[in-house]
Amino acid sequence: MTQPVIQVLVGFQSTTAFGQPFILDDAVNGVLNTTGRGTLGGITYVDLTSLVQNINIGRGRSRQLQEFQSGQATVTFWNKGRSLDPLNTSSPYWIGSPSTGTTGIQPRLPIIINANGIAIYTGLITSWNLDYDLANNDLMFAQCSDNFTVFANLQLNAHTTTAESTSTRINNVLAYSEVNYQGARSVTTGTSTLGGTAASADFSIAQDTNLLNYIQQITSSEQGQVYMAANGTFTWKGRGTVLTASAATFNGDGTGLAFQTLQNQFGDTLLYNYVITQSPAGAVQTTSNAASIAQNQTQTYSDTNLLNSTTAEVAGLGNYVLGKYATPVLRFTGLTTELGALTTANQNIALNLDLTSIATVVKNFVTGSPSSSTQVLMVSGVSHNITPTSHLVSYNFESTDNLGFFTLDNALWGTLDNNLLSF
Repeated sequence: MTQPVIQVLVGFQSTTAFGQPFILDDAVNGVLNTTGRGTLGGITYVDLTSLVQNINIGRGRSRQLQEFQSGQATVTFWNKGRSLDPLNTSSPYWIGSPSTGTTGIQPRLPIIINANGIAIYTGLITSWNLDYDLANNDLMFAQCSDNFTVFANLQLNAHTTTAESTSTRINNVLAYSEVNYQGARSVTTGTSTLGGTAASADFSIAQDTNLLNYIQQITSSEQGQVYMAANGTFTWKGRGTVLTASAATFNGDGTGLAFQTLQNQFGDTLLYNYVITQSPAGAVQTTSNAASIAQNQTQTYSDTNLLNSTTAEVAGLGNYVLGKYATPVLRFTGLTTELGALTTANQNIALNLDLTSIATVVKNFVTGSPSSSTQVLMVSGVSHNITPTSHLVSYNFESTDNLGFFTLDNALWGTLDNNLLSF
């Protein structure tokens, strides 16, 4: 068995032969179809895999009730030939003549990292950090972030909102002229209703509201999920999104995907028995679990920055959080697997696991009772550590109760179409 086949593609702002771009009305460069000149500009993806020394990728979140963060990656390139040196006018990525041109080694170039043809990271190179070596064995470190970094640097104009579902609000925000998001997106139907100016309070968007913060605020009001997928798709899931069947089974006995390490957690990190919630719709809503407080003392969770249109929805969100976190849960929180030890088919199963994918983990014991423990979990983090001799993948896991379960007469969880029956 061998490691997955890695491919690193970097998109350069380029023309044919990375030459002089088309310039309107220019006597030389204003003529199309001229070799190396007068070519309409755009992105040309170049395969730089032969220069890659190692890759580190980290995506997702470290704990529940946090938002998914911008996915990060670092790619180390061997740069003895100086093709990636922005000072090298002989670089194939230099645009124009050495005297009047400019380097193509620029921040914000797109990057795609594939393994066995499967996208494991899609983002932008935010900085090129070049280490010169006295023996000319230079290394270039490309620091990368996914498109959440673009959202984090965008400010919204002032907008008047209307009462609408969370998913409608997400699509409307992405369509604002100051955003005009053109990337691939996957937005499922939301269940919560967000307030508008016709409601009991003003839910309008203030000038210079941060785009990413506002999207995450909408997501909190839904108790949904938002992240950039490994293939670069902006992904937003409402709480009513149906959990899919398990996409992979990890098992140390050879019947599933093998793993090297497995973490188990049982603590108070996610213990909350007093919950405070509020939106502009009305007063603060509180809920608590007396038995949990008596046993564990008061552990408070507060979210007073919601956008829900009614206090009934706000109270329902508080009850949902309380129901999930009033009692500590024993669960597997993560594992690591070496892909080089797996068959190509099993490698591809592991590589296709993305954020919010469902996986089954089986731990077998040689002593004690029971003899095994099986948990069905949601992937909340994916990390890759890739070197010439190893490809380690680590997954963070959360419990699969992210969907609301049916609760009779509850404003949020009392609709069978949107929630699962709990027995």
